[in-house]
Amino acid sequence: MQRQWMYTGIILFLFLVLVFGVPLFPEVMAVEIMGPLNLGMLTFLVLHILTPSLAFLYLKQTRGEES
Repeated sequence: MQRQWMYTGIILFLFLVLVFGVPLFPEVMAVEIMGPLNLGMLTFLVLHILTPSLAFLYLKQTRGEES
């Protein structure tokens, strides 16, 4: 159960960084990381890759405990 809340906290933190970081700190979120990829885009990308990955890991763990 604690791992589920940790996953939820990570995703919520990334979401809040994206939602509040772009309007409040546009110059920080516009820092280029690699080519055209900036910090805001990287946060968006990680959020959309990490969320299904963590959900898959959690479901795999809960299904493994049931059997």
